[in-house]
This record gives sequence, C-alpha cells and structure tokens, in this order.
Amino acid sequence: MADRDADRLMSGEAWREFCDRLKAAGDRILEPDFPDDGRTRTEGFRALLRLLSYSTRLEVEAGDPLFPDFVRYEEPHTQWGGPNPDNTYLRARIDPTQSYRIWANVAGMHGAIFCQHEGDMQLEQYGVYHECDMEDFETDAAGHFELVLSPQEHEGNWIPTHPKARLFTIRIYLSDWQNHSAPTFHIERVGAEGVAPPPVTPGQLACGLERVIHWVEKSSVFWNGYVQKSFAAATPNVAGEVRSTPGGADNIAYGSCFWDLADDEALLLTCEVPVARYWNFTIHTMTWLESGDFPRRQTSLTGDQVTLDGDGLVRIVLSKEDPGVPNWIDSEGRPQGLLAYRWVWAKTMPTPTARVVKVADVFEHLPADHGKIGEAERCRQLSARREALWNRYG
Repeated sequence: MADRDADRLMSGEAWREFCDRLKAAGDRILEPDFPDDGRTRTEGFRALLRLLSYSTRLEVEAGDPLFPDFVRYEEPHTQWGGPNPDNTYLRARIDPTQSYRIWANVAGMHGAIFCQHEGDMQLEQYGVYHECDMEDFETDAAGHFELVLSPQEHEGNWIPTHPKARLFTIRIYLSDWQNHSAPTFHIERVGAEGVAPPPVTPGQLACGLERVIHWVEKSSVFWNGYVQKSFAAATPNVAGEVRSTPGGADNIAYGSCFWDLADDEALLLTCEVPVARYWNFTIHTMTWLESGDFPRRQTSLTGDQVTLDGDGLVRIVLSKEDPGVPNWIDSEGRPQGLLAYRWVWAKTMPTPTARVVKVADVFEHLPADHGKIGEAERCRQLSARREALWNRYG
C-alpha cells in the first residue's frame, strides 16, 4: 500500500484526484438541498477555503504523530461546527502507542479542558476519551504546567492514551477577553526531544491529501444537513433546554434557540445566572454553522461581559439593529440563525425564556434599571473587543 501511495503521488494521480474532488465539493453546494441566496452561497465557497486551510494544516503540515505540533483552529478565518468565540482551540495528531510531553505557562488562564478524540462528528467519529479539567492537575508557583500523555502510567500530571484516539484537543476558556490568558502550549513525543523530522515522503503526502479532502467533503455537507434538520425540529424563537451533545466534552452543556425575525424585530432572552465557572451566549449561522465576524461584531457575550439587572437575571437582546441595550447580540442582519448558550463546569443549568418584541419597543420590556449604551460607547466596546481578540491570536 505504501508503494502504491508513493506511486500515485509521483505520477501526479493523487494530486489530480485531490483537485477533482475539491472541485466536486464546490459543485455539491450548488445542489438544491443548499440555500441559493447570494450571501449564503458566497459564504459557502469561503467556508470551503476555511475547511481546506484547517485540514491542510492538521493533516499535512502537522500530520505526523511522531513529530506533532498543536494546530490552532476555530479562529475567525477557520470556523466550522459552531465554534465558541471565547475558546482558543488546539489540536495535535497523536499515536496512542506513543508517549508525549505537553507543557505551558498557564498563569492567568481561566480554565481549560483536555481530551482525546477519535475524530469529528461529521466523520461519524464520536469518541471523546479521558476528558480532564485543568484544575485536575498541578502547576508550580510561577504557573509552569507539564503533562505526560502516554499508555503507561507516569508520575505527576498524567493522562492515559486511549487506543482509539487520533487527536489530542485543548479548549482554553477566556471569559474576560482583556484579562484572561491563552497560553502557548507545546507538545513533543518522548524520545524525539530536539530531533528534526525526516523529509516528508511521497506516500505520506499522498495519504495526507486523502485525509484533507475527505475531511472537506464530509464537513462541507454535514453542517448544512445538521442545522436544517435541527431547525425543522425546533420551534423558532423558543429557547431549548440545556444538555450535553454527542461528540462534545462532558463538562459542556449546550442549549439553543433558533431565531426567525423580521428586520424590525428582536429576540429577548431572560435567564437565571447559571452556577458555572464559565457561560456564554453566541450566534451560529445557518448552513455553515460559523459564528459570524466575532472580532468586529458583538456576536457573543460571556458571563464576565454581560450586565445583570437588579433582580439578578440576565437579559439578552438579539437583533439586526443595535437597540442601545448593554447586552445586545448582533444578528449580522441574518433573518434566521441559531443563538447558542453554553454552561461549562456548571452546577445548575437554567433554561432561558424567549419572546419576540419590536426593536423600537425593547425598553418597554426591560426593567427600569437595565441601562442604555450610546453609539460612541458601543464603538469603544467593539474596538476593545477586536483588539483583545487579535492580541489573543497574535
């Protein structure tokens, strides 16, 4: 098989097949089960580029589990599967028979979840193994953290590898974008310290191209069907209960409310504050399940970013136009979409209530102490938001 893969690469067959399948993936989103309006189709072709960018980095550039690197994904330009704007996501390809050392300085980090994955739900690979919380481990006084991932038990911070795991994933949580840190994590195979990997072989690249295009093909179709099916089963503008999701982390509970609004309408959500170390509200788009332009628009809010009313409740207003409320979430002018909420490390899981009101009448439905935000203050907020996010990814 290795010789066959090498021959396919050297003859150009593997590359031509890759290009043909990428072209077919673009043709696929032109079919009737996909929306055909200008915005969605444009975002669809852009989504293909984003999927290709992420999968190329993971499966080719960092595709050798003997010499792994963490790949940062779900950034503004590599979105898929409903990313959380408050997370920095890291992934490395691993071989569960090998041992790895993982380290970082985690001073100032709000929290993180570590787990191993079989793959992704769009590949029908739902396995999530040995999920751990950063608080399960020890760090030194300066914030230095080191972890061993291996099949054999190890002293100190240790996670056993799972025989079906192919990916090691870290979700870093930032609730306060200005003050919580997103540290740089490093990974190295034990025994390969300071050793450079050998040149990529023709067979390795042929296999990497296959993994890349398979991931793009599956991902570009899956999320459209997933969201359309969920929307058909839901009642628009009604908030759903919070629950765990197959293929997701055990410590994360999700809830959702699909909106269907006219330009002059707003969705008002009212919720008790969950007893949780982290929680948020964020939009996800229909069809591609992205999270919008979250660096430049207020498409999400965390527990540290919201304003609570005097009665202790949080009230979120989602609309096209900014009504001047503190807890506004920008729908980006999308008449339909998904507003998701996440309770993480939660002891209580309240379900919000939702109702549709006119944007012009929003303050009639809010407590007198809710507060207002003017245009100048909103611009300052958005400028600070953009700066904080790009500092995170800088």
